[in-house]
Amino acid sequence: MVIEHDIESCGSRAVQSSHANPRHHQQKLEVYNEVLRRIQDSDCEEAHVPGFDDQLWLHFNRLPARYALDVNVERAEDVLAHKKLLKLAEDPATRPAFQVRLVQVYPFGGANYVDSMHSDPSEKEDAQSSFNYSLKQGIHPPPTFGSSSNLEALALQTTKNSIEDGRSAMSVTPYFHRPMHEITFSTIDKPKLLSQLTSILGEMGLNIQEAHAFSTTDGFSLDVFVVEGWPNEETEELKGVLEKEILKVKDQCMSNQGMHYAANEQYQARVEPSPHFIQIPSDGADVWEIDTNQLKYENKVGSGSFGDLYRGTYCSQDVAIKVLKPERISTDMLREFAQEVYIMRKIRHKNVVQFIGACTRPPSLCIVTEFMSRGSLYDFLHKQRGVFKLPSLLKVAIDVSKGMNYLHQNNIIHRDLKTANLLMDENEVVKVADFGVARVQTQSGVMTAETGTYRWMAPEVIEHKPYDQKADVFSFGIALWELLTGELPYSCLTPLQAAVGVVQKGLRPTIPKNTHPRLSELLQRCWQQDPTLRPNFSEIIEILQQIAKEVNDHKDKSSHGFLSALRRAHH
Repeated sequence: MVIEHDIESCGSRAVQSSHANPRHHQQKLEVYNEVLRRIQDSDCEEAHVPGFDDQLWLHFNRLPARYALDVNVERAEDVLAHKKLLKLAEDPATRPAFQVRLVQVYPFGGANYVDSMHSDPSEKEDAQSSFNYSLKQGIHPPPTFGSSSNLEALALQTTKNSIEDGRSAMSVTPYFHRPMHEITFSTIDKPKLLSQLTSILGEMGLNIQEAHAFSTTDGFSLDVFVVEGWPNEETEELKGVLEKEILKVKDQCMSNQGMHYAANEQYQARVEPSPHFIQIPSDGADVWEIDTNQLKYENKVGSGSFGDLYRGTYCSQDVAIKVLKPERISTDMLREFAQEVYIMRKIRHKNVVQFIGACTRPPSLCIVTEFMSRGSLYDFLHKQRGVFKLPSLLKVAIDVSKGMNYLHQNNIIHRDLKTANLLMDENEVVKVADFGVARVQTQSGVMTAETGTYRWMAPEVIEHKPYDQKADVFSFGIALWELLTGELPYSCLTPLQAAVGVVQKGLRPTIPKNTHPRLSELLQRCWQQDPTLRPNFSEIIEILQQIAKEVNDHKDKSSHGFLSALRRAHH
């Protein structure tokens, strides 16, 4: 049954997306209708099951609009495969569920490109004929989400290199449709698991050329990778190797789970399995449990999937109140909450947001900190379109570096350093915030738990490899570039595509040509692939202070020269 956008029956499809972008909702309906038509026309048995059209719509609706906008409607069977994978992922015994298939990547505007590569008319005619023949003879389907620009560029570059090497038009033909493999995973939606899957592909010698990651509204993920590097076209052997690698990682996770908590028991906060309160280790010297009678809520200033942020007062002091949503509370969330309290109660520094107290009795779980009236640097840059001139940028960078240096001196790794977690007070002092995923460093000095946000994340963390404090230095470098340019890192890529580029291609943001030379050098040092080559924060502070002095001295000289010229002109 095809659905028109003004029909509210059959699952109330128009109502369900009433708050979404109307244009995106209309496009989603059009894609759904086309996919449904193609499945029904293909005589697929599943299409004749009562309620199939509703189930297909629910599939589209549990995924972001981007899924419908990007999917190749000519590959309606891929949508069915995604639906089945998501169903398999609901059972712990069958997740992660995965599928492997062979795909071909055709160059964008291929015929025109052939013309541009040949000047001789006879060569051009032969190449054109060969290209048309290759299109007709294509034996493998295209990727599910079409050929994006980087895939097309890869195919074109292969063809170009072949022609420049002197191969004939006919011998180049196979390169016009380069075979690759598309691997689709579905599992629970956790960044750690996604990172493990990408690491598995890398360890198998597969190069990720394209990646699409989608999160469902009910906590599952659908991750699609186009890879090259498997030595032959058949898929069964690849499936077998992939399955063995996944089982190996699952077994390793099971054996390490208990060891991790035992090894870090003296450092890490523990969640008491009691419905009445969360037990957080204390030395008896601090009192931080908030008297809720003294806590007054004013207005909501932010909201996320797991909590809300309010402005309020506590004992007449302006405060920020981070409240966990009761319906989203889980054991993992309680552990993170306890960890944040455990770390924040011990730290005192002018460039770290001041912890005031917490409520640890469910369901009213909240953390209370000083209120930072000017908000986050992320909002300043990307919502208010603010700009930092170099002296102000250096002051902000020094503030952040001092806060991070203090944390590292106290063996705390932030693990999620980004502009959204850098807050400014009314005196324009910048402070490091949000310790929900921070950890006290182990005695060995290295850690392996993956967290953070892909656009700012260090490659060793993305790959789920052991890491130390230098992971924060990498994130600082990306944040510093963001302050310098006012742009979102890798804005033309999805977070996952950026992560793949950082790890496999050495992708880094482009430093503007007019950047101060020493600042440019610092950025490049901070985001070195090898963590040992990155500076520590005490060295970063020293470098930034030297640059700030140079900038101020240059400004003073310029002002002095201008005033001297005025005096000479006056006399």
